[in-house]
Amino acid sequence: MTVKPAARAFLFLAALCRAADGLYAAHMASASFLDVNGVYGYGSASMVSPNYEQNASLQEVAVSTQEAGTWSHRSGKLSFWPFPASVHDLTPVTVSSTGIRLTWTAPSADISRQAEPADTYTLRYTDSGFIDTDEEFESAAAYAQTWTPLAAGAAESRIIEGFNPGSTYYFSLETINSHGLRSELSNPAAAFALVPLAPMNFQIARAGNSVTMTWVSPAGYQSRIPFGDRFSPSYPYEIKKYEVYRATAPADAEWAYLGATSSGTLSWTDILGEGESFYYHARAVNEAGISIPSYARASEGGGLFFLAPDNKSILQIPEDGTGDFFSASADPMDSYSIEISTHPEDLAGRVVKSVEFSAYRGGLEPASDFKLSRNGALKLYYAKSGETITPSAVIDEKTLSVYFHNGARWMQLYGDVDAAEHSVTLDTRLLGRYQLRTTERGGSFSADKAGLTNRLITPNGDNKNDTMVFVFDNPQDRNVKGRIYDLRGALVGSMKTGPVGNSLIWDAKSGGQPVPGGVYIYQIEAEGTVYNGTVAVIR
Repeated sequence: MTVKPAARAFLFLAALCRAADGLYAAHMASASFLDVNGVYGYGSASMVSPNYEQNASLQEVAVSTQEAGTWSHRSGKLSFWPFPASVHDLTPVTVSSTGIRLTWTAPSADISRQAEPADTYTLRYTDSGFIDTDEEFESAAAYAQTWTPLAAGAAESRIIEGFNPGSTYYFSLETINSHGLRSELSNPAAAFALVPLAPMNFQIARAGNSVTMTWVSPAGYQSRIPFGDRFSPSYPYEIKKYEVYRATAPADAEWAYLGATSSGTLSWTDILGEGESFYYHARAVNEAGISIPSYARASEGGGLFFLAPDNKSILQIPEDGTGDFFSASADPMDSYSIEISTHPEDLAGRVVKSVEFSAYRGGLEPASDFKLSRNGALKLYYAKSGETITPSAVIDEKTLSVYFHNGARWMQLYGDVDAAEHSVTLDTRLLGRYQLRTTERGGSFSADKAGLTNRLITPNGDNKNDTMVFVFDNPQDRNVKGRIYDLRGALVGSMKTGPVGNSLIWDAKSGGQPVPGGVYIYQIEAEGTVYNGTVAVIR
């Protein structure tokens, strides 16, 4: 590693200070030498030496103490000043199709103390790898700028333009003080290339043995940064091409690559053989890489399928509930998408699967209030090692149950286990965080107070506890009814099917009209099995 002149002086002085016979010689002398800031660390206990001599040629560097009664500069070679502090927290973040935001803490002009601001910065970048040495720094491209450094300790933030989001850029920063001395290199930092979002509005039309797929371009990158013009993504760094895949099943299957279209071609036609049927999805590609899949469609039409990155978690939307995911418009922002993220860090003990379903408008804008118009089929696949379910190491698949986090706690939602397929399926319209756990389950209808979402109903329209939902286990698919009574035993109303298939809901209404505040009795009945409890309506 190349050592800068200022650093060489510092290291050289430090080495001399460690020498057993001390410092001596003839090139420089001072009647009074005072190390006022502790950078040099040589002299008596108070760092004062009545006679300072150095028998060596420091070439381009010498020592200035800031306080000296007399100072003889004999060699004509040098003047040393503490070099500036380096930056240790340089952080680049891509913020647009051409811009990167750099943030860091402004360093001091003097490495030894909190002093005045630095004089200038030198920022260099490359696309070949991290900048770790002075040679790599000098060979990297310099970013032209005239920034005036802020006071030491202040938060610096600069947006630099002219960069390509399809490439990874590596940065390093040097500080320069008013004496022209350079700091050590900052921490190496990188702004990584951005892959695009998946294509939107993916649709299929079949005519005989011909299957034609169409889609619209995504609106931005997977990092939720929009393209410069979502109606015309630039080639090749926003969109380079589209790729089409097919499989014999929507999940837990091998997806075969069919081919690619140009960035401006938003369709593909596949010719099927006699009796063939497939599922299809499309992906967007740029110079940085490939997107996650679009939702999948079947060649026979019907609903659509959102697939998790592990290819083993899927949400199937029925055909009559797909309206929010399609649009006659070419604008991707006119439709919604759902993305599934996995949480392998949760897998331990009873938890054998952990996934999260999130809705986005146009793939870009989080839509936390988005709701499915119809129940979808959530299917979570689990792994086995021999006869045991991993990682829980239990044998009985009947102990598997789906849990959902409702924002306050994890609720058991049960689900239907398919031991042959190694999956658990739940009918639900709830988006959010799900886990598949091993737990205790009976083989028949069961209900208890743990299935109640909330005992206090506050129907004020804020989407928080506006309703009461009761979840039960119904593996034998019995006919389940729910009724609401007042404290006198009068029937107030009946409960309706809730947001998951095995649930009932009450909206604090009777005959379509709001009920008064007070305590009410709910009764859940399944072919002779009855469960009662109370809830309170607060207005």
